[in-house]
Amino acid sequence: MATYRIGVIGHTGSGNYGHGLDTVWLSIDGAEIAAVADADPGGLKAAGERLGVPQERRYADYRQMLNNERLDFVSVCPRWAGERREMVVAAAESGIRGIYCEKPFSQTPKDADAMLNACERNGVKIAVAHQNRAHPFIQTAQEMIEDGAIGEIRELHGFGKQDRRGGGLDLTVLGTHIFDLMRLFGGDPVSVSAVVLEGGRPVGQGDARQGDEQVGLIAGDHLRATYLFENGIVGTFRSRREGSHFGNRSMGVQIEGSEGVLDYRCDRLCLYPHGCLSPPPSADEWVVVGHPSRSKGVVELNKPLVLDLIQAVEEDREPMCSGRNARWSMEMILGVYAAHRHGRAALPLTDRRHPLEGWEAP
Repeated sequence: MATYRIGVIGHTGSGNYGHGLDTVWLSIDGAEIAAVADADPGGLKAAGERLGVPQERRYADYRQMLNNERLDFVSVCPRWAGERREMVVAAAESGIRGIYCEKPFSQTPKDADAMLNACERNGVKIAVAHQNRAHPFIQTAQEMIEDGAIGEIRELHGFGKQDRRGGGLDLTVLGTHIFDLMRLFGGDPVSVSAVVLEGGRPVGQGDARQGDEQVGLIAGDHLRATYLFENGIVGTFRSRREGSHFGNRSMGVQIEGSEGVLDYRCDRLCLYPHGCLSPPPSADEWVVVGHPSRSKGVVELNKPLVLDLIQAVEEDREPMCSGRNARWSMEMILGVYAAHRHGRAALPLTDRRHPLEGWEAP
């Protein structure tokens, strides 16, 4: 493999370095982490030592790094999306070949459009860290569906972690993974209907607020959305604020077919061998297809996504976890608010602003 020079953009205290989006390059043959940028002095020092970057190639300003260094790939690592647009656009315009970017992809559809347009103008491939696409259990589910294990897909059901973030924050921070999987199995959605509640009442004027982790405007502690996909599949997403007893037990997707049901929940994959989901009291009919002991974490799954990004650059194709796929996740997330506010919403959204604009708390 050719040698690739890598630049890493982080921001300690403002999203940090995501789930291993910086260190993944240490495991890639032929990749050299040539430079790192972090506006926080302590974070920059720690990142430089962690990544083996010499002092002269550690930058307080990522723009200076992009201008000074000859790079092939850049990791845009902060988990928080507040600086995402500026970082991605600057990287795309710097002469690089590919970007590996943390999720959630953007705060608004307008920001997602700007990033993808910058990448397209400059011939840059962008992949987003939706690691579940590379999870062996998801790949097993795809193979089982192709082999007819559950018949024809009829419905898809997605769930956030429904912990202390349940509702609006769960929808954005973790729902982005779930919607990416729903599209993987269901294709593109064409419309969404939704209800968003706060304390048992529908949210309205004055209920929107800036979410934690710079996700943008959010609202609600309980929401449910119904999607229609272009091939007639129906999908739902639900998130309630339940507390610590939910978490990994909840987050995942359930794929209902005419002959069976597949259930993926973060670290396990199970099959129910009947199209009518009505488990007996013992639930003995559930078959464990993917056991938690064989699961993989998101940090491990960065490597196949980065290898796919490199191959996508070499082959001039879209990456498996492309920016376009990530924009679709944002359409489905923000479509929840658009549908709650205005009634059923067509997807993709026509208005590229945030649907909660004008409903902010005074």
